[in-house]
Amino acid sequence: MYLFAGFAIIAYLICTFSLLPQLLQAQCHAQKAVIPKRSRFIISSAVALLLHAIFIQQLFTSGAEPFNFTLLNILNLMTLLIVLLMTMALSHLNTLWFLLPIGYSFAILSILAGAFIPGHIVAYFHSNTALLVHITLALVSYAVCFIAMLYVFQLTWLNNKLKNKKIVFSPMIPSLMSVERQFFKILCIGELLLTLALLSGAISLNNFFAPEQIQKAIFSFLAWVVFGLLLIGHLKLHWRGKRVLIYTISGMILLTIAYFGSRTLPTVL
Repeated sequence: MYLFAGFAIIAYLICTFSLLPQLLQAQCHAQKAVIPKRSRFIISSAVALLLHAIFIQQLFTSGAEPFNFTLLNILNLMTLLIVLLMTMALSHLNTLWFLLPIGYSFAILSILAGAFIPGHIVAYFHSNTALLVHITLALVSYAVCFIAMLYVFQLTWLNNKLKNKKIVFSPMIPSLMSVERQFFKILCIGELLLTLALLSGAISLNNFFAPEQIQKAIFSFLAWVVFGLLLIGHLKLHWRGKRVLIYTISGMILLTIAYFGSRTLPTVL
């Protein structure tokens, strides 16, 4: 297990450090900036993702139970989903180049935590199709919403650069409007997936509204409401700027509390 963890970390570091010089060059010297070669980068990142996936498989099968759903294991699975979605989207979204080093850094931290911090088995499930669908929807919805939060950080950074007239235009630095459009598209997808996750949980889980689970259900629902208000506010009232940042961060905080705020398997999971 530790061998694959080490190789995965090395592979992520190679991907990150191969990107950073070009990203820094794009910010300082627009005329020399070029978009990284996708084919070479996809191959190296695919190796990192594969090693990370093998490490997660060993995490989930290393205990006495068939599947060990510890908080650290769930964190690793979510991180893998995040970087996988970001890497797959590169063929359509040039705005993701600046966010990839952040995603890979989170992946490295999650691997280190999973490998060296002892986990406590909190829950597991046996063959249950409805529960499996619910868990999958919950994991993917969190991953998509997290990517949306990375986008809103990029949106805020670009907005501040433009206001201070310090930005250098480059093929690797996306326009403010393109980042904004993609942010709201991704957030809309995350909101839809979160809706399906909540509905599937209410239908498939008998203890969804039990006293020991109601707190997680409430926080998940509050996150859903916050994201929904942001989408409606942008569509109807053209919300932008700091309000978008505050709503997005608030929603992710609520969703994170719902997912990781207890020693038991989160309700939305």
